[in-house]
Amino acid sequence: MKREETEKYDVDFVLSWMNPYDENWVREKAKYWAIEIRDPNYDVNQVARFRDWDNLQYWFRGVEKFAPWVRKIHFVTWDTVPEWLNLDHPKLQVVRDREIIPGDNAPSFGPNPMETNLHRIPGISEHFVFFNDDMFLLDDAAPTLFYKNGLPREMAVSYPLWNTKENDPFHHMLLTMTGVINSFFSKRAVQRKHWRKWFTPVYGKQLINTVLTAYFHAFSGIMVPHLPSPMRKSTYEEVWNAIPDQLMATASHRFRNLADVTQYIFRYWAICKGEFAPTNIYRYGKEFFMDEATVDSLCDVIRNRRFPVICFNDSKNIQDFEKCRDAVNAAFQQILPEKSSFEK
Repeated sequence: MKREETEKYDVDFVLSWMNPYDENWVREKAKYWAIEIRDPNYDVNQVARFRDWDNLQYWFRGVEKFAPWVRKIHFVTWDTVPEWLNLDHPKLQVVRDREIIPGDNAPSFGPNPMETNLHRIPGISEHFVFFNDDMFLLDDAAPTLFYKNGLPREMAVSYPLWNTKENDPFHHMLLTMTGVINSFFSKRAVQRKHWRKWFTPVYGKQLINTVLTAYFHAFSGIMVPHLPSPMRKSTYEEVWNAIPDQLMATASHRFRNLADVTQYIFRYWAICKGEFAPTNIYRYGKEFFMDEATVDSLCDVIRNRRFPVICFNDSKNIQDFEKCRDAVNAAFQQILPEKSSFEK
């Protein structure tokens, strides 16, 4: 995608990361796990939730090459940073999670307490794009990839949500957040008021989901691709004013909890208020759910830069992690071989 004219406001990037091999982190996680969870089979203790693919440098190289317009990168971490990271870079701000998680709830070993408090990052701009550390830029990404006329580019797609995965808290969270949305918004009123944004052919085949659920009285689910999230600080503040107790409860959970809400709640909120610009994210973003069978396809997408944005989710289904990691990183090295100014 070619760069378009920059819209007339600042856009920041937020990147979350933690070092799963830091001795202090391992010790703290074990201490709180013994107090709060204790179940070794609980989903949040999977190795795939924490292991490092050793490719963060390619995230910074991609941003510098494909999104040089970004005003600031807020690097949110537990208490460590990569040894190679240039902490003196003028665009870089390191933020410890305890600086933004309210109360005495840090440290946290799940993403939700941090991700639901990004608006508390000192100096963050009104417009910011949130990246997990498994999301990368592969080609030119103008601000208009994420925003249009100051509004986040999103997909308003309604679909039937169900929980069929045993011991997976994330599906419970989606159901919880759908309940929150239904308590504040009438699905029929929302879709009637913003029908041009819900029933637009720009969504392609995903529009079928909205049509099939059009007669549902309430929202049964809102589709949100697992790709970088364009956000607005004001939306965070509005949702915090609306559901402070639920968000504070999420902040108090050091590990993923069935009752958590996630950063998706802010995206749902903006969609239901009509404060977004319709787009088909899947036209320029690609998700991968990793196992050995998907590695070749992922590497091909990286080497040939077939999408500007990708995300690849780690998985317990990977049998030979080192082999997969090395193949993916070799593909990144092919398109981003030169160090960025964010590296020492």
